[in-house]
Amino acid sequence: MAWTKHEKAVSELDSLDPEVLVKALRFIKNNIIGNKTKKDLYIGFNIIPKLVSFVDMTTATETTNSAKTTALQGDIYTQVKIQAAIVLGSFAYGGEANVSKIVKNGGVKPLLDCIASTNDPKLIEAAARALKAIYTSPTADKNDIFQANHLHNLIILLNPAALNPKSDREKIASAHTAELAATIIARCCDTNDQQIQIANAGAFPALVRLLSCEYAKAQEAALDALAYLCRENTEFGREIVQTQSDLSKNPVKIMLELIRDNSPTMRLIAARCLTHLSRDNAIPEYTNDISLVVLPTLVKLLDEKGPVREEAPHVLAYLIRDNEELQKAACDADAVSKLAGIVTHVADEETSYYNATGDSDKLKEHALTALAAMSSLYDNGRKLVVDAKIIPHIVTAMSHKSYGVRSAACQLTKSLSRSVHILRTSLVDAGITGPLFKLLSDESTDVQTIACATFCNMVLEFSPMKRTILELGGIEKLVELVHSPDNNIRLNAIWGLKNLICHAESDIKDSVMKILTYQMLATLIDDPEIDVQEQALNLLRNLASSRETDIEEVFKGLGEEKLMNIVEKKLCWSNPQIIKQTLYIISNIASGNERHMQSIMTRSDILNNILAYMTHDMPDIRLVAVWCLNNLTWMKDKHLNTQDRVRRLRQLGFEEQVKKMANDEDLDVRERVKSAISQFSELS
Repeated sequence: MAWTKHEKAVSELDSLDPEVLVKALRFIKNNIIGNKTKKDLYIGFNIIPKLVSFVDMTTATETTNSAKTTALQGDIYTQVKIQAAIVLGSFAYGGEANVSKIVKNGGVKPLLDCIASTNDPKLIEAAARALKAIYTSPTADKNDIFQANHLHNLIILLNPAALNPKSDREKIASAHTAELAATIIARCCDTNDQQIQIANAGAFPALVRLLSCEYAKAQEAALDALAYLCRENTEFGREIVQTQSDLSKNPVKIMLELIRDNSPTMRLIAARCLTHLSRDNAIPEYTNDISLVVLPTLVKLLDEKGPVREEAPHVLAYLIRDNEELQKAACDADAVSKLAGIVTHVADEETSYYNATGDSDKLKEHALTALAAMSSLYDNGRKLVVDAKIIPHIVTAMSHKSYGVRSAACQLTKSLSRSVHILRTSLVDAGITGPLFKLLSDESTDVQTIACATFCNMVLEFSPMKRTILELGGIEKLVELVHSPDNNIRLNAIWGLKNLICHAESDIKDSVMKILTYQMLATLIDDPEIDVQEQALNLLRNLASSRETDIEEVFKGLGEEKLMNIVEKKLCWSNPQIIKQTLYIISNIASGNERHMQSIMTRSDILNNILAYMTHDMPDIRLVAVWCLNNLTWMKDKHLNTQDRVRRLRQLGFEEQVKKMANDEDLDVRERVKSAISQFSELS
């Protein structure tokens, strides 16, 4: 059977003739670049292990028993490595499946070995290009780069002069290699430990110097690396700001110059770097530049095409998150209508005769995320989103094939549901409850988490969706999620149940506890996650509020002894939120009947802790401690037990302490203190 020319090229990879080998590699390279079908063909021939072995071959001057390595000497040897690295790089640009095959065949370390500055510049560039493609994949293992001298070699390559370029062509090639090195570094900053190792290797001065080079792509890569090195890292953000370039320019001023560049890509990456520094609180003196330069730049970039438009909403969302002033500024800059236009346009594409691309999925996700950020704190932002008439698109997005889009749709719904008016009208009218409820069972834990968090708003006492959610089996589903091994899902589920019974009728509380059980509640109160403990205690607080019959149900459910043991134990914690929720439980119990109050009065440790917390640094804790005292001294009638309680509390020093608090700095505390002093006076 006759061989095809491709099979012939593959067979020639076993040749001992170096010229034949180089020729075969070049043939393969020329066929696969930009051609996915040919890439798949050659991968099917299983040539990746051979390519890795070529890149991994030792030099001819080193001792080896390999006949092939002995034959491949001098320049021809280097050519083999270069061509093999180029082919590997082309495969890597073919997608994550190809990257996975290269990684599994041990291709990363040999490529990293090639980037030493003592090697041929063309080999370095070919290896760096392949590594850039490999590290673009989120599944690529980054550990090898932090072994041996690999990171040190990359830092050296950030200097375009490191390869001693002579001609203009060589200078351009060196700048391109610096760009590749910076991009690789940017892709290896996933964890704080990785950030630290890269910083300790001297990346900051080298990257800041690269910002001032004459090559735009290298500047973009340097900005990208600096942005990822300081993301969520205040210390590194400040260190970058304090790093000077060779021209003694402040790096922030360089970034502010680059954000005005003609290139949309440059403006975007500069805006991202400045956004990360701003989020790190590393540039407080540039607050005006953030609101007057960075934010408007990002809003204008929403009008661009391609990757810039796709990424701009994502950066904008990160910039304005948790900042109401910036959210207002973004709304004033007409960002809502631009983002709503993106959502509508992508939705129209998805319903057209052709399939929307993966890029449109990401664009829609980022646009929804930015709208969620813009309306998370700013009420007028929520109104603008509703007025943009995209709520039907949000509902539809909850069934989108992309989990990122589904998650973003939930996030936007959560932001909008913070407005009681919007929750009662627009969201209800759009029929959002059913699609949102389905997402509690989504295959993605990220989607489940945010859907569960969104439901926390939907089940509050003022929500018209509360009964609908109960009819859909909301209690059963939230209780199911309470048992999730995922900490965030478990937290949001218990949070949702807590909101569900807040100011609820007794029948709803009973329905919840029949399914959740008091035994499970006690387990959650001792959950390994503090946040889960806090919400579980808050749930217990809500169960024991409003009515004596509800308090009695809690006593029956947990048992008086166990309930008081929980309270006594949690009062000894140092976490202020745990303390506050526990004090609220005591306050609610103390609002019950005489038996309920006596369960507290017989516990000296509980009483002593209440007294101690009346001098706590946090006014919230002082306030609820005084509430406990008010309820314990409240006289429903002139019952002898009331006088006994007051006498005991006086002996412990409560009256003396509350009088000292008459001029407390907090107004709410002072008001409660007045009531407490008055009640002591009535029973003197």
